[in-house]
Amino acid sequence: MRKDEPTIINIPFTAIALDVSRKPIEIPQDKWLVLGQTYTIIGIGRSLDGKLGFKLKEIILGKESEPFNCFNTIRFGIPKNQKNKTLEEELADLGIKVQKHKLENI
Repeated sequence: MRKDEPTIINIPFTAIALDVSRKPIEIPQDKWLVLGQTYTIIGIGRSLDGKLGFKLKEIILGKESEPFNCFNTIRFGIPKNQKNKTLEEELADLGIKVQKHKLENI
């Protein structure tokens, strides 16, 4: 990959909250970001100023936060070497063990 090529990241992925300043008054404190906390990005939307925003698994902005429905992407950092987990890894995180079987020739 060339240095100027964009990195493709599949959803969901994780990002770290780096800027928690200037909380809009419409968003309750219990629905606000915590500095340094890792969040799971489950969608992308448009912020009020037309820029891209992240929808988070851990914080769902509802009617109480209108007109805000996502968090501006500039508030987050994305770990450079992040890789998506395999289905097997995701299931292991949930405590589900995957058994591997060999297929026999018929």
